[in-house]
Amino acid sequence: MTGAAEAGKLKLSKTEKGVLLRVRAVPGASRDRISGIYSDALKVAVCAPALEGKANRAIVRVLSKTLGIKRSTISLKSGKTSRNKCFLLETLTEKEVLKMVTGVLAE
Repeated sequence: MTGAAEAGKLKLSKTEKGVLLRVRAVPGASRDRISGIYSDALKVAVCAPALEGKANRAIVRVLSKTLGIKRSTISLKSGKTSRNKCFLLETLTEKEVLKMVTGVLAE
């Protein structure tokens, strides 16, 4: 499946402040990366363990680097202790998120 087709499965929600992105966390991975799409969420693998918010902070770093936005514009809205999370990306539109994710998945 192509990056564009895969990225099209993402469930993004527009809000007044930005875009809500669903994330499926994979803590304890061998390296930090976006590893694909899981159902309708972006699958993000991080080395950090699911302990005391370490994995959540690592996911913010991965999203920040991948999407080219500041960490301070990314906030966890739900799923603090769950694998299924929702992050608010304050400075991006749905179209911009899809474009960036498509590029990452195509690599």
